[in-house]
Amino acid sequence: MKIKRGFMVCKVGDSHVVMSIGSKMHMRGLTTLNETGVFIWNHLKNDTTEEAITQAMCAEFDIDEETARADVHEYVAMLRKAGFLA
Repeated sequence: MKIKRGFMVCKVGDSHVVMSIGSKMHMRGLTTLNETGVFIWNHLKNDTTEEAITQAMCAEFDIDEETARADVHEYVAMLRKAGFLA
């Protein structure tokens, strides 16, 4: 799984915001990402798995594997529902 073409994250002030790019992309509303969201988004720029992201989160943050796995799964589900994943 990975982020669909046509979406990117931009830093606006202290926030990270998902933007659609290209003439055929349309978004309703504004999606902002926290530090963990940006970390996951960046891993999804390339084809990856929830397990690979979970392991990367455990290595980067002070978080246990069970919590990381649940957080990654929930976040990926949100991205999928919002239409950001290919």
